Amino acid sequence: MTSTPARATGAPQDFNFTRNATGLVREVSMWDALIMNTLGMNVAIGSVLLLQQAPAIFPGGSLVLSVVIGTLIMAFTLLWVYSEFAAAMPRSGGDYVFVSRALHPFLGWLLSWSQGIWLIFFWIGFNAWFALVAAAPTAMITIGSVTGNQTWISAANGLLAKHDFLGIHMQWYVLLFGTLLNILFALLLIFGGRVYWRVQKWLFLIAGLAILVMVGLLLFRGTSIGASWDSFAAKNGTLRYDQVIPAAKAAGFTGATAPFSFTATLLMLPWVFFVVGYAQGSAQIGGEVKRASRTQYFAMVGGVLINGAVLAIIVLLATHSLGSAWLRSADYLAANDPAKLGLPGGLPPGVNFLTALMTHNVVLLGLLGLGFVIWALMGTPLSELQATRYMLAWGLDRSAPQALGRVNDRVHTPVTAIVFCTVTGEVALLALINIAQASLLGALLAQIGAFILVAAAGVVFPYRLKSVWQSAGGRRLFGLPAVAVAGAGGVIALGALMLLFIFNSTISTQFAATAHLSVEFMLGVIAAGVLWYIGAYLVNKRRGINLNLAFKQIPPE
Repeated sequence: MTSTPARATGAPQDFNFTRNATGLVREVSMWDALIMNTLGMNVAIGSVLLLQQAPAIFPGGSLVLSVVIGTLIMAFTLLWVYSEFAAAMPRSGGDYVFVSRALHPFLGWLLSWSQGIWLIFFWIGFNAWFALVAAAPTAMITIGSVTGNQTWISAANGLLAKHDFLGIHMQWYVLLFGTLLNILFALLLIFGGRVYWRVQKWLFLIAGLAILVMVGLLLFRGTSIGASWDSFAAKNGTLRYDQVIPAAKAAGFTGATAPFSFTATLLMLPWVFFVVGYAQGSAQIGGEVKRASRTQYFAMVGGVLINGAVLAIIVLLATHSLGSAWLRSADYLAANDPAKLGLPGGLPPGVNFLTALMTHNVVLLGLLGLGFVIWALMGTPLSELQATRYMLAWGLDRSAPQALGRVNDRVHTPVTAIVFCTVTGEVALLALINIAQASLLGALLAQIGAFILVAAAGVVFPYRLKSVWQSAGGRRLFGLPAVAVAGAGGVIALGALMLLFIFNSTISTQFAATAHLSVEFMLGVIAAGVLWYIGAYLVNKRRGINLNLAFKQIPPE
């Protein structure tokens, strides 16, 4: 049974939309929204990548200063805009609704199409794949290397091994466990509601404990990292701690003792962006968030500031414990001559691994490993939540099949959309397992372009939708609408970031932002979105429905 049109219940029907209510329930609390956004920002994986890559690529940069700058910029530009919109228009589809109503229907559609298609056909499958081929093996190899128990390393190798089954040679265990994870999350989202948000809290508790363990070890045992490394090196035949810097210099690295450079600090911002730039998840499920006028500011702006502070603490403790010169040198060897570094299983010297060296407690090691696997995996339900809410909003506006936007009356979730996303996620998982280049796919430039559109919509929001803006408080800064000021700042900051990804060859190569495969798929998705919009407009026109009329109103809750 699915949600019923208003005319069937006796309520007045606005025929610009397929129904007068989504059928969703406002059950997402302030803390649920904050946790959702925190998992989306993923400070754990973000800190590993930042500390593992940026120091060697831009050795004169200050990691801590870069984190502070990036956090403040994103909190008070893009995420402030999202918060104002979400407070004024708490609707499913989030930025699709914001941009289509404040800027232009076609731009809102194209933004949501690009975002939604990548979520549906790539990210839902990618998260399970990444957790199983990267996070889980890293955790097992780390435990095995630190404790000397080879069973863990054998288990990691077994997980990644290819086997023959039904005449097909591939990573069957990755497919099996990835499929089970995708199905379990789908069932939680279908029958979940309150159950899913409770599960999210418990998983976040474990993931958060892993961060606390890492911070605690760095804080209280950080001075012993050299001895811990040497103990590990003696067992595994790798370089001693004091041999890493000379080995990097011998391999051609000249940046171990590079002086401070503000330019290099700014060039580290793309890594920071991957943490503090992704706190908008709660806006996409705005129709289910309680007391949106307060919750969304706390969940998004507050979430960025909290997670940015945690990232800064991790970076500060890690650089203090390891030393900038050693960290830069280890990162350089890992990227350019990993055999010389000689870590087991080609393990990168991530902060999670380096922290694990400081304890032999299997419980703590297990918590660290499990926590990081959860951080990697939780993108699956978050991607599915956002993707299905886009489809729900499209269905209401008649720009996509209404079946994708139907909400089941019994469980109050969009069952059809969730099942569809699970199937497409499985297709993505299969592609990632069997096609090496599939992992290079990405919509980074499209993502930044979408954020620029949201920021631009924030600039015109108080002027084009004045009454809606005022309904959320109409905040001003120096006499100007705060959302317009934040939007202008977002356009400038994100525009500069996009230029950096396009024209800085080092950054572009590192993130594969302009790789032919990524660009071709990104442009293909946009072209398909243009054709779909034209088709939807013509089909509805033939039925006597003016699609543009829906975009002139705020959709139902």
